[in-house]
Amino acid sequence: MRDLSFVTQRLPGVSVISVAGEVDTTTAGQLDRYIRHSRRLPGEHVVIDLSEAQFMGSAGLRVLLNTHAFARQHSGSLHLAAPHPKLARIMEITQAHTVLNVHATVEQAVLAALSSPATESLSPASRGEDAG
Repeated sequence: MRDLSFVTQRLPGVSVISVAGEVDTTTAGQLDRYIRHSRRLPGEHVVIDLSEAQFMGSAGLRVLLNTHAFARQHSGSLHLAAPHPKLARIMEITQAHTVLNVHATVEQAVLAALSSPATESLSPASRGEDAG
């Protein structure tokens, strides 16, 4: 089993959680616990940097979908950044990318999180708007 590691960078208005390793049925609980304990507030904007995540199975996707739902319920948002091409493909196959906010870079994800008021992040149409 490959180790899963996390690093959190706190920026004004958003926390960036970097995930490295493989997220599968045995490690998805670690990801879920880390995200829950890393939040400053339930409605915080969170960016998850997936550039160093080599694998994500259905259990990991479930954690991300649940985190997204929790954030929306509390007027926050979840944005995913820089998924490895294999992870991006899994999100396409499962259609998770139609629900989750996926960005090519961490910078794009942070800007998207900061530029959308919580009420806008609830509307799929407004997520596609360019705030500037």
